[in-house]
Parts: sequence; C-alpha cells; structure tokens
Amino acid sequence: MPYLPTKFDMGPLQRKASSHERYDVDRSIYLGKPARPLRRMKAFRNWRGILSFALISMLSVSVVYAAKYLSSGRSQAMEILGAATNAYEDLSQASKSLQSQRFDEAEAQFKSAQDDLSIAQEKFDPYRYLAMLVPQARDAEDVLEGAYLLSEAGRNLASALQFFDDLNLDSNGVNTPSFSQKLEDNLTYLSNSLQLLRSAKSKLSTISDLPVLDEIDKLTVVLQKLVDLEDLFLAFSGDGQKTYLLAFQNYDEARATGGFIGTYGVLKVEDGRIKNLAIDSVYDLDGRINSLIAAPGPFQPQIKRWAMRDANWFVDFSLSSKKLLYFLEQGQETADGVIAVTPKLFEDLLMLVGPIHMDTYGVTLTSANFQQVAQYKSSMDYDRQTNEPKKFLADFAPVLLNRLTNLRREDWYVLFEILYENLQNKQLLLYSKNEAVQDRVSKLNFGGQVMETDYDYLAIVNSNLGGTKTDLEIVQNAELATKIASDGTVINYLRLSRFNTAAEVNRNFVRILAPLGSELIFTEGIEQGPHLDSYSAGLSKDPDLNSWDWGELKWDRVFVRTESGKTEFSFWLNAVPAQKNEVLLVYRLPFEVKVGLLFNPTAAYSMLFQRQSGSKPYEFRHRVSTDLHSVWSTTNVLAGSDLSYSSMSSRDDYWAVMLKK
Repeated sequence: MPYLPTKFDMGPLQRKASSHERYDVDRSIYLGKPARPLRRMKAFRNWRGILSFALISMLSVSVVYAAKYLSSGRSQAMEILGAATNAYEDLSQASKSLQSQRFDEAEAQFKSAQDDLSIAQEKFDPYRYLAMLVPQARDAEDVLEGAYLLSEAGRNLASALQFFDDLNLDSNGVNTPSFSQKLEDNLTYLSNSLQLLRSAKSKLSTISDLPVLDEIDKLTVVLQKLVDLEDLFLAFSGDGQKTYLLAFQNYDEARATGGFIGTYGVLKVEDGRIKNLAIDSVYDLDGRINSLIAAPGPFQPQIKRWAMRDANWFVDFSLSSKKLLYFLEQGQETADGVIAVTPKLFEDLLMLVGPIHMDTYGVTLTSANFQQVAQYKSSMDYDRQTNEPKKFLADFAPVLLNRLTNLRREDWYVLFEILYENLQNKQLLLYSKNEAVQDRVSKLNFGGQVMETDYDYLAIVNSNLGGTKTDLEIVQNAELATKIASDGTVINYLRLSRFNTAAEVNRNFVRILAPLGSELIFTEGIEQGPHLDSYSAGLSKDPDLNSWDWGELKWDRVFVRTESGKTEFSFWLNAVPAQKNEVLLVYRLPFEVKVGLLFNPTAAYSMLFQRQSGSKPYEFRHRVSTDLHSVWSTTNVLAGSDLSYSSMSSRDDYWAVMLKK
C-alpha cells in the first residue's frame, strides 16, 4: 500500500507500503550553492533562516558543552573551544553568504568550518574516555560530530542551490543547456544534504534540550520535497522524447478522478524542452474514434457510446488513465503517460506571476477569475466560424510559460511548493506506462490510487452526470459514527449531506468505497434510481466495465459491487436548487476489534479517509464509540467518552488508536 508521508504509523497499525526511496550519500561530492526564500509557502519560505539558526546554534551548544565538561584539561579545552569558536564564525559567515547568493564564498566557509571542527574533534579524542563516566562528555562529543555533519550538509546544499540560479524557462519549456545532467547532479547534492541532516539529527537527538532539532526537521521537509519533485521529473522526462496526454479536468463538473475532461492536450518533451504542445477540444478527438464501446451504465441510455470525455470513470486514476490512453490511441497517437490537472494549479500559478492580460480576447486572467473566464471563453464565447472553442487555453499556455521566465530567483521555491501542494492535494495527477516510474508516483501518493489498509477505509466519490457546472456551488459534509460492540463487531453509520446553492439541478452519482467485504444493512433518504448495465445494442462491452457491473441491487436504491479492492455502495443523489439532501448508510465492517485476556491485551483501529481527486475541501467528522479505553493514538485524535476526529483537509487523512479493556 502506498505510503502517506505526512501520517504516523506504529506497530500493528503500520500500512503495507514502503516509505520514500532512500538515497545513498556520495561523500566524494561537496561543491557549493544556495537558494532563495519563498514569500508565501510556509515549508519553503524560511529555509535560509532555518539553515542559519541550525548551523549557528549547533556550534554555540558545542562551545558550551566543551567549556563545561572539559575544564579538567585547561590548555586542551581552550584549544577545543578556540577551534569550535572559529567554526562557529565560519558557519555564521557561510549562512550570510548563502543569503546573499555568494555561493563560492559559502562553500569555502563551510570547508573552513569543517577543518576547525576536525581540529576540535582531534583535540577531544584524549578525553573520550570521559564519555564512559560522565554522560555530559558524551553529549559534547555527539554535538561536535553532529555539527560536523551539519556543515557537510551545508556544503552539499550550497552546491545544489546554485542549480536554481542557472534555471531558465521560456514558452518552449526549460531553456538550460544539458538540463537533465545538471538536474541529476543537483539531485545528488540534495540527497547527500538530506541524508547528512538526518545523520546530524541522530547524533544531536541524544541531547533532549536542543531546540535546534525542530529547525533541522523543517529543513529536512523542504529538502525532501525538492528531492521528490526532481526525482519524479527525471523519471518522467526519461531518455529521449516523451509524449504525454494532458487531461484538463473541470472540477465544476465532478468526475471520479477530478472533473469532466472537455479539453485535452498532447505534450511532447525532450530534456525539459517542449517539442510540441497541442491543445484541443475533446469532442474533436472523440469524433475521430472508431471504436464502438458501450458507455458505463450510469450514462445509459442518454449517452450510449463511450469516448475520451467520459473515460475517467474509475476512481483509481491509473485505471482511468489506461482508458484515456486507449481512446487517445484510437483517435490520434500513442502516449507514454497522462498528466491530469484542474484549474486550481493555474489559479495558484496566477497568484505567483500576477494577472495576465489576453489582448486578443479582451480579458485579464487572475487567480480569482480564472475558472469562470476560462470556462466561459472555451465553451460559450468563441468564434463559431472557426469553431475552435479551446483556442483560448491554447493561447494562454505559452503566455503563462513566458511569465514564468521572469521569475525572481527566490520565486522558484514558490513554484516548486505550488507543484508539490497540487500533487499532494490531487489537483495534479500523474500516470506513466513505465512500471518503475509509476511505482515512484504511487509511493509518493501522486497517482490518485485507491490505497490499501488493514482496517477501516472510506472514500466518497461524486460524478456529475447532468452536464451542469454546479459542483463548486455544492456544500457537502460527511459524518461517520463508528460503534465497536462488546463482541468486537464494528458498525459504521455514514451520514452524507449535499446542499445545492446553484441555479441548476445537480444530477449526482455517488460511490461510497468501504473495506472489502463490508455489508450494507440499512439506508435512509436515498431515492430509487436507474442502475443499468454498461450495455447498448450494437456496441461491445469493455471488460473492466463488465467486471464493475457485477453486484447486487439492494432495495431498488443502492447497488453493491466491488471496485479497486473495495466494497462500493453506489446510488443517485440529485439536488435541485436551494435543496439539501441528506442520506444515511449503515454497514457492518468485515473485521472485528477484539481484546483478549492474555494473548491479545490490546486491539487496533484505524481509519484511512481518501479525498476525491480534484474535490474542494469539505468538513469530515468521525466519532468512535466503544467500551474499550485508548492507550495510544495518533496526535489528531481527541479522547473523551468517545474518540473523535475532524478535518477540513484537502488531502487524504489517517488516524489510529490502540485500545484495551
């Protein structure tokens, strides 16, 4: 099961997937270069301050420890203090050089600090025996070693950050000579720095009263994000030319993986350069498709034939991507993967570059109006003679890239944070036909996959099948009450509400994904609706849709089937303007939460709640009622007479508890 990098696992609650890929430290590489602070994004914004505080604090602490615990050897202690003080001054100057973009000076100062630290460690060697008798002496030794590792990390970071000073963009993509090779070298430096920071923390964490450990953690988060993004970019760009299908998903018309695909693009890249970018209406492509496949059952009989515009039907993005690529091949050409994006990415980019005036169209695009203007210009207000409704987006793309050309150096990190946040929030989804690359995407949870877990699971997936652009005006809330009975049986009571503030009807097909084997035992508030097979006379049936069709219709209201290794409860939930709909589903989980007397004195319960790709944040509240007592829980759980968790997050959530009698 893919790993959620922001969540906490322990013991029997640990998920199945491995963590981030580790990078071996190449200690033969130490050159120098830094970066710029970000103005908006919290994780990246203060990296210079984090680095400066961490480096200087380390040496300050080492001076204090050396003075306090090595006073028995006065002359040697003074030499140790002198070397440590010199290293402190060098690191202080190195931090200032980083902030001023003087990379060569910073690298030389890091090297000088390392030399002084080596002297201090050498002078300290005769006193290492004290570590066996005096714990504080061992602390002093760990601090000196930790400070040395920290300075090594600084040298690698200085080398890595110069890459961003040389990075250039234009309307044709990256305009940096030998870009891929430079990016690989930069990734090595960043990976070295990251591993050295972790090693430094390992040394310094033996001392409980060092506040600087929090600063090291913050810098580690920043570097991990950069490593993830660069590694992923290298994997996606690969060797030679690559072709990707761009799927522009309109989240105002919800679909399983993010939104209706009215616009698509074909992107050809090589070594970071855009060889060709074509953006067009999905209806033009669908008109060239010769395959005769019946559309998914919920589209029948209004839409009989399946095509690309409705191909992102499956909740798991990798399966939907395979269907998208199939239809692309039927109508045009073969691609190496899929990049799906919602308007949220462009809104964030416009916050970075500022308003963009489109002279030909007489409009100015901003973060606040992009969704509305782009939707209007590409579907309503276009030249009916030329009949090119998506030309507006095709003209906008190179203008946006040119604006990114003029970024200040410090804004590069805002750009990287925007990309990372959109990937985490599933506004930007990736799929590659290359298994190794796809495995990296999945481990980072950037692929919109339905994840595995041994305990409770929930995903609420909406599909707007009425053709109205109304989902951004739907107010949705979800409440889950879990009751653990004395015999270990677990019953879930899911209450879902949707209030339509739009002026049009929202015709919505809902899918609730629960642990495989969950049993539906009661519903309330769900109206009868058509549940048809993915079939139409004279058309063939897709094998994956054929499997999806298998199941049982309960009470003429809810269809129970299997999708992506989960039990799925699907039903219609249509909302007229100014109407609130509320439904209740009660279902029994396929596992028990039991506490034994001798062999199993504790029991585990956890919840993995996956947000729908491209959906806007909404309130989710979860309460667990049990006669058992919590002995451990993740930090996001409130313990009282019941256990409770709530979130307005735009990304996947996870929480867990250990229980005993």
